[in-house]
Amino acid sequence: MEGQKNVFIKSAELGVPFGALLLLASVAMIFADKVQPLSFVTLLVAIIAPMVLYCFQRRRFVESNGFAPFSELWTLGIFTTIGGAMICGLATYGVITYLRPDYVYEQAQTVVDVYKQVPSGDAKELADVLEKAIKSNLLPSPFDFCVQMFWLTSSLGCVGGAITALIAGKIPLKSNK
Repeated sequence: MEGQKNVFIKSAELGVPFGALLLLASVAMIFADKVQPLSFVTLLVAIIAPMVLYCFQRRRFVESNGFAPFSELWTLGIFTTIGGAMICGLATYGVITYLRPDYVYEQAQTVVDVYKQVPSGDAKELADVLEKAIKSNLLPSPFDFCVQMFWLTSSLGCVGGAITALIAGKIPLKSNK
């Protein structure tokens, strides 16, 4: 365990590829309404991301010969996710600002159009409220959207990182006998 990097340095290093994975999901989500197969990419990354986090934590556990405590593995998961979410958020901001500036408006308008066709009164009321928000220019800006995405991703990484850390640290190491 003596030759291991500090958990925060290791998290920062792992945050880069994890951020690229999250960015793939983000860009796929942003363009999925234009290219439908991209929605599958978003779903696939949502399934793969916790597995990747688990692999990072398990590797840390194995490298420490089974002595990495739960708190260290969880910290690795939290800070890897935060680093990845920062990278993803900044790049997503660029995508929404320059490549797809009307994304938030288009998605809100789609919800209004779909909910107005639903026979239920609650859906129509929601559509009316959202339509008023659109007309009053109350939709989130690209920056607001990315900040919310960052906090959601970080929160999910904190909870998911605890679960994957628990699993990564509970599976015994193979003996070399």
